[in-house]
Amino acid sequence: MRVYRGRTDRDLSVAGQLAGIERGFRERNRALGDVIDAWNDLAPGPLRNASTIAGLAQGTLTIEATGSSAGYELSRALRGGLEQAMTTRLTGRVRRIRVRVGGAGG
Repeated sequence: MRVYRGRTDRDLSVAGQLAGIERGFRERNRALGDVIDAWNDLAPGPLRNASTIAGLAQGTLTIEATGSSAGYELSRALRGGLEQAMTTRLTGRVRRIRVRVGGAGG
């Protein structure tokens, strides 16, 4: 009985943490894969490099810009037709796009 009640040694390797990170990337890719592909196809190169997709919730796609100037340029591009192109390509998934200024590394 002592074998079953005894304290087990903790696994101190990083394998569990790496598996968790990999699982997170797989889930994000499954949830946002088509959105990321559409963004990479439709957005101009400088905007893609200065922003990242932060998430998709209830039809609102949130894009995080690296700084205020990148956020301004992104907002202008969205008003200039990029938002319409994204919502047309992702009908049913994306209804609007929100820009957030943050520390996205790009």
